[in-house]
Amino acid sequence: TVILILSLLSTTGFAQTRELTPARGHYKQLSAWSPTAQAGQEELDNQTFPPNLVGLEKLKTYKLIYLESVKAQDFKIPDPPANSSEQTRAELNYLLSLQVQRTELDVESSLYMAGVSYNPRVTPEDPNYTAYRKNLFHIGHAIGTWFNPDDLPLTAQLIANVWNDASYFIWSMKFKYLRIRPYKLEPELNNLEDTNWAAYPSGHAANSYINAFIYQELAPEFTDIFLKDAYDMAHSREIIGVHYPSDSEASRIFARQFVNKLFSTPKFLSDFSAAKDEWTH
Repeated sequence: TVILILSLLSTTGFAQTRELTPARGHYKQLSAWSPTAQAGQEELDNQTFPPNLVGLEKLKTYKLIYLESVKAQDFKIPDPPANSSEQTRAELNYLLSLQVQRTELDVESSLYMAGVSYNPRVTPEDPNYTAYRKNLFHIGHAIGTWFNPDDLPLTAQLIANVWNDASYFIWSMKFKYLRIRPYKLEPELNNLEDTNWAAYPSGHAANSYINAFIYQELAPEFTDIFLKDAYDMAHSREIIGVHYPSDSEASRIFARQFVNKLFSTPKFLSDFSAAKDEWTH
């Protein structure tokens, strides 16, 4: 197994664990506030998002494709800031400022991105199959007209498989933390999307950063575009008031760990190598 991994690593060019770049901008600024609970605020801090029992049952049916030997507890993301913490208050204030500043174009773009998702259970017979497959190429959509599931079918299947595994771990963490949505804590926050699942971490942000980190290895020359698209996706969730910035940052932290684990997995490396060959023809 070790020899196989080393051979595949030399083929893919991904020969080491990549480090996460430090938080920047408002993510760095907001993380300077204390995430700990304030004394005497137990009632506030005990507020969580009601567990989605249907979703919890679905989680039990997931079949992992690449990370079969990995457990949810193998990923290390920070605990979300307490509801009564200085950091949560600072994040809510930030979301309120975004609400004041968001333009019609901001809203239109963010709501469009809210619809960029993938259902791992989709089949070719599903009427939404084509749309879902195109969503796998949202990150990096501007790099060329050839960047689509028809011209890159192996890449499409690779990312679909990755999305399957990522969904399992993202939902596992959502059910673990059950973080209440920001608009439930701040009545002045006008969320533009209704959600029926917990906030932490952000699924949109996590999947976008995962795709960006993988596409970065397939086409390093477009790294800035991939990462910018993922950042925009994460920020769009804040613009419409459904995620705290710390949800976005936790997703980025998780995504880096997740992709690093993928690149130590023989089956993923084999599929990645085939996808990479597809990009050279």
